[in-house]
Amino acid sequence: MTNTSKANIISRKLEFEGWHKLETIVVQTDSLRHSGKAEPMQRELFRCHVCSVALLYQPETDQILFNEQFRVGAFMAGDTNPWLIECCAGLVDEGETPEEAVRREAVEETGCEILDLEFIGKSYSSPGASDEVHMLYCGRIGKAETGHFGLEEEGEEIKTHLIPAAEAIRMLDTGKIVNGATLICMNWFARNHERLQKKWGTKE
Repeated sequence: MTNTSKANIISRKLEFEGWHKLETIVVQTDSLRHSGKAEPMQRELFRCHVCSVALLYQPETDQILFNEQFRVGAFMAGDTNPWLIECCAGLVDEGETPEEAVRREAVEETGCEILDLEFIGKSYSSPGASDEVHMLYCGRIGKAETGHFGLEEEGEEIKTHLIPAAEAIRMLDTGKIVNGATLICMNWFARNHERLQKKWGTKE
């Protein structure tokens, strides 16, 4: 299904600039209701970078390597456990490809090297309020050890967990995974688990 409607920026104002930016933007679009223009729309938009995400899978042991870390958004939303179970993820630096970024992040956050990558898809995390886009992958890793990782200069405290694939799928089904990108990756993994075992399970 293709939509040929157009949108035009009427005005934009930078409200704040720090790690990310906050802009007030007024946009006018073609209407979905009739052949004319819709009323101008004003929104505050959180401007983010592209983020690469990888579900790290060890096919020889049929285990997934997850990160656990504190998330202030979950905390402020009142979550009783704001230490979330997540995939490895990080921002794409200038001059990097998303694939290069996620390989770098895997080493920084888990100590593991990604040996193979499969692209899962592209996802907007909250398109009504942010331009953040997630590039989602599944990465084959070799031997992995759990421990504590992350860059201290960025305030990262990451604890890694090796979870059997069947248990990780149960965590998905019982609501124990609440990070959006990780939910998408795990739903994809559950549908592709058997295929990945055949593709990667015999590799050294």
